[in-house]
Amino acid sequence: MLALNSAYYYNDRKRSFKEAEPILGEKKRAIAYSMDALVPGIYAWFGSWNFRIGGSKAEKSYPGTIHSFAGLALVLPGYRIYSTYQGDYDPQ
Repeated sequence: MLALNSAYYYNDRKRSFKEAEPILGEKKRAIAYSMDALVPGIYAWFGSWNFRIGGSKAEKSYPGTIHSFAGLALVLPGYRIYSTYQGDYDPQ
């Protein structure tokens, strides 16, 4: 699965920037969930830009998110994770 997002690009051009915030939060939440659950994939984020190959969508009850502006992560099969992110996934 490939997900490439930006705050300024949408398939539906009628959305406003205010409506983009929950969408962007969901993408970072999906990356946090995938990293937390050690789902294999490549993850990158920089501000409002998110890139994910692999991973999965976050469960509805998962409250975590990423709190850094930029980072990279590689999760390999066999539960190996290499990440620049050193924070926690708890909501603030």
